[in-house]
Amino acid sequence: MHASTWVWAERVLDTLAQTYDGVPLTLVFKGTVLPRPRAIRLRLQTASAVIATWRGECRFIVGRTQVVREALEGEDLDAVADRLTRAGDVSRFELEETEVSSEPLSPMGRLVLGDKARTLDILSELQGPWRISPPHIVRGEDWARDRDAVLQRVRERFGDERVVVRSSCSAEDAWIESNAGRFLSVLDVDAGDAVAVGGAISDVFGSYGPGAVKEKVFLQSYVHPVSESGVLMARHPETLASYWVVASDVSSGRTDQITSGALEKPSSAYVEHGVPRGLLPDSLRRVVTVGRELVKLMGVDALDIEFALAGGDFHLFQVRPIAKGSSQPEGSEVRRALLLADACTEHQALLRPQAPVVGDGPVYSTMTDWNPAEMIGRRPLPLARTLYGRLITDRTWAEQRAAYGYRDLRGTPLLRDFAGHAYVDVRASLNSFIPAVTPARVAEVLVSRQLARLAHAPELHDKVEFEIADTCASLGLRERLRRLYASSLDAGELDALATALRDITLHGLADLPAQVEQVERLRSHPFAPGFEGGLGPILARLRELGTLPFAHLARTAFVVTALLKSFVREGVMDSSEQRDVLQRIRTVAGQLQADALRVRRGELGLEALVAEFGHLRPGTYDIRMPRYDADPERYFGPLISGAEEPFRHEAPLSRSLHERLSAGLRSAGLSMTSEVFLAHLGAGIAGREYGKHVFTKTLSGVLEHLAAWGEPLGLSRDDLAHLSLEQAETALSLPPREARSWCRDAVEEAREHAAAVNLIELPDILVRTSHLLFHVSSGEQPLFVTKACVRAPVLVADGLPDPERVRGNIVLLERADPGYDGLLALGVAGIVTAYGGANSHMAVRCTELQLPAAIGVGREQFRRLSGGRVMTLDCGGRRLVHE
Repeated sequence: MHASTWVWAERVLDTLAQTYDGVPLTLVFKGTVLPRPRAIRLRLQTASAVIATWRGECRFIVGRTQVVREALEGEDLDAVADRLTRAGDVSRFELEETEVSSEPLSPMGRLVLGDKARTLDILSELQGPWRISPPHIVRGEDWARDRDAVLQRVRERFGDERVVVRSSCSAEDAWIESNAGRFLSVLDVDAGDAVAVGGAISDVFGSYGPGAVKEKVFLQSYVHPVSESGVLMARHPETLASYWVVASDVSSGRTDQITSGALEKPSSAYVEHGVPRGLLPDSLRRVVTVGRELVKLMGVDALDIEFALAGGDFHLFQVRPIAKGSSQPEGSEVRRALLLADACTEHQALLRPQAPVVGDGPVYSTMTDWNPAEMIGRRPLPLARTLYGRLITDRTWAEQRAAYGYRDLRGTPLLRDFAGHAYVDVRASLNSFIPAVTPARVAEVLVSRQLARLAHAPELHDKVEFEIADTCASLGLRERLRRLYASSLDAGELDALATALRDITLHGLADLPAQVEQVERLRSHPFAPGFEGGLGPILARLRELGTLPFAHLARTAFVVTALLKSFVREGVMDSSEQRDVLQRIRTVAGQLQADALRVRRGELGLEALVAEFGHLRPGTYDIRMPRYDADPERYFGPLISGAEEPFRHEAPLSRSLHERLSAGLRSAGLSMTSEVFLAHLGAGIAGREYGKHVFTKTLSGVLEHLAAWGEPLGLSRDDLAHLSLEQAETALSLPPREARSWCRDAVEEAREHAAAVNLIELPDILVRTSHLLFHVSSGEQPLFVTKACVRAPVLVADGLPDPERVRGNIVLLERADPGYDGLLALGVAGIVTAYGGANSHMAVRCTELQLPAAIGVGREQFRRLSGGRVMTLDCGGRRLVHE
């Protein structure tokens, strides 16, 4: 007998016991049956036992315990039914098709979960930690035949209540396809207004299309106001991993904002099935408790549950199976559990800082500092992760900061892995922005206070260098430092900090030409084909002449950008003047469009364009992504045909602006003119983009040669992506046959690991160990570029999309590195990214081109937006609305 059948039987007995004022009842049954209390409650009031049959066979008997047990001899229910019948005082009836299954082990859920109205009707009869307004069903044929009679019954049932008219079409809430949101429901209708009710019923039937006369709608009491409403998924809707996934609205007081997608920043929670309920916040605990009850009752562990909390009650609006989902690889759940257990242990071991790191309360983020979510993804595969580490986050990041004048963090890794997810150690990052001359006690106060502010406002984790830490000279710096730290540091310590940040700023600006010169050395000799000397020397040269000077250039670009932003913050210039300044800066990405125009005019050969930009790929560290030169016609053709003359600013910046900038620079203690600052600004931003362009060309060459090495061994690009850099280096030293076998084993293990990692949901910012097991997010604060408002079709791009499909669409990119530059000149209406911040590559590019964009909307909002067909990107109003 299916376990859920027993649970259902116990719940039915609990409900029916009220009929006999608590007199004990016994229920005996065979197979999978769905006894409905309403169908037998009246019979029990006039008989001591009720017998239900199906196709002439007895399937269950319920009645007073003494009567039924006296008749129970053997296991043949038909014989027991005959004995009870001969004794009299029994009631017999035939079950309906939907109340019994010929398959003895058929899950109860397949009987309970029918159309929306039937499901709620059945559940409304049972005792449970929920409230359900019993549905009043209107059948299509009744509506077509006699509307007045239908409306009269509605009035008799609801009087002058407010009601909701809901869809219950046979095409929705199915096991294979849910069609969620496809059909209309109408909220808050006056049941006493026949015109309004009739219009709502007709509108809902009308949303079904042809065949509506064979369907039904239903009405329920309208629950309002509510303190919280939302949707609970009993498993992850995409992977079916063991999570309670709750999307909730705690602000609007309505019940349709989550399901309609109208709420801009809903709260999203992911709760491991095994998490003790005592760890959860009250409202989340209550939602999960009801979910567990329903799963246990129905024997179906993949449920989609719509709910609301109002007046202290949990109102259940809908229960249906999760129709969409993928099967899990064998053993992946066990691996997943082990990975999470290891992650919790690792996090606990890292709570206390290890010298030279100082500061209380570690915080880990996917989007701070070197932003792994944007560059290699939240769950990077081994090759991309280890390449990023070798070139940047193991050593280069700290080496650059120390040379710039900050604290020396060499020997401390910037990235940490928890359950296969890449996180920046924010505590280490903040330490690396403290001037080297700052005393340890002052550094500890600064970092601890900054970590506390970030833990209190986690939505700022992608804006740490703008909103949390002060890393360079800026207008109003001394006043800001006093406001934030005067309670813990004296005036002399704060003045010394401001002076040190000023000196670091001036040193970085002066060092700019030397870093560009280093990049030029790499450009002159980007990559020597072949791996005769192994990967080590090639990557060492790339790090020395590529990523290390690029890190310097990126830091300087941030410094001048932060300084520019402080002019706006302090009222020296307005945002339109800031945009005017930034639009005048030309980067290598702008050069791509200029060169495409030259090719169209016949002033430059296509070969030259491909030679300069053909190395670009969407996913700089991802060997699986094709380069532009793999198909020049596809990637460069539309770019060339659509090339236009770039906008040029004919008029110089106003004298007034120059005067204000110069005065602001003096107030910040920076002895330079506005012209010098603007030159540094342009050189810093352009230098960063140029440095990135040059080092990625060499990196792209390394990846292509790895692919060429693997091809004769039968190793695909996807295979190679699953090898770590260390494994690839080992394989390169082996004879071909041995290398092939060794790699196959390593790749198979990596795929199993990746399958388990893909079943894990971790937050973008990790503050406590418990966040590895459950977390709640309330949405990101994206960067909006321009003030434009555009409405256009949505195109979700996984990799570089077909250029012919791009024009006129708002393109959604999970992350956008330089490999997407070609996309921007193809007539896109706007750009939306899940990851990225104010200083990210795509933010700089969209600002330069004045292309409407929302950068860094966060993964939850990105997922919701991806489900729409049309979107309004309102940058001026800071809104994203999908339809």
